[in-house]
Amino acid sequence: VKTCCEQGIRSFYDEKMDDGSVVHSFARRIGTNPITGSTAVAIAVLSITDPKEEASYADIARALAADYYNIYVVDLDTDRFIEYNSTVGGDELAMERHGNDFFESAKRDTMTRIYEEDRELFLTFFSKENIIKELDEQGVFTTTYRLVDSGKPVYANMKITRLEGSNRIILGISIIDSQMKEREQLEKAKRERATLARIMAIIDDYLSVYAINPDTGHYYQYTASDSYESFGFASEGDDFFHRGREDGKKVVYQEDLPMYLDRLDKDIILKEIEEHGEFKMHYRLVMKEGPHPVTFRVVPFRDGDRELLLASVRAWRKRK
Repeated sequence: VKTCCEQGIRSFYDEKMDDGSVVHSFARRIGTNPITGSTAVAIAVLSITDPKEEASYADIARALAADYYNIYVVDLDTDRFIEYNSTVGGDELAMERHGNDFFESAKRDTMTRIYEEDRELFLTFFSKENIIKELDEQGVFTTTYRLVDSGKPVYANMKITRLEGSNRIILGISIIDSQMKEREQLEKAKRERATLARIMAIIDDYLSVYAINPDTGHYYQYTASDSYESFGFASEGDDFFHRGREDGKKVVYQEDLPMYLDRLDKDIILKEIEEHGEFKMHYRLVMKEGPHPVTFRVVPFRDGDRELLLASVRAWRKRK
């Protein structure tokens, strides 16, 4: 009531009575006397839960609050529901609303809360009949879709289970956007590495391929030949240009080293890319069989919305 008075919001509450029953109530600020400062609040009791039930809706929902930002408890006999919300990762719950006809309400919410491209599919399988069938067969109902948050789609996961000893279900919705995007990036990286590996299997004179962030210098080695891996270079790091010069001191042929150290410079590479569309440098690596001529080539590369540099080390053969 104090919160309702101070903030003017509508609030739902659960209160456990001495006999074990739970009173679900609602409060709303009606108005404030400008002279005395007194505030009038209307309070209504919406329903009372039977004390014989083992746990109240709020007790169950609160236990899940840290994992879910929206939680619903639905009575499958009446389709009445209670909705709770929580800050992601928090352990505090606020009752959002009571309602009837949960599944009809969910269909209406779909048209505004679910990303347009996912609505039709969601409506196809999200029905009372499908959920009950899945719960009977699998014991759990889960699905992943995209919600609209601040005008942008974010991935969400829905999980539904039965409340033991009753014909009620508990439905939790968690935001998994960062996990899904990380998974997409990993899958994309796997596909890119597989593609480059196939290319290198066909064109055997590629020794290594790197992706470099020109702003931070962070780099990742997509793939490398066995002979190049034998050098023991790090496959990922934070400063490609510095690391490249340090590694070069160990493996670049002594006569080529001064040129290599002078040319492997971020500013020089970016300037040549701007002027010619690419950067090239020829030098020799020290291998067991002797000096091994290679070409170091750097070209601009777009990965989604990121501008990267793609660098390759390739065996160099003079044309006859």
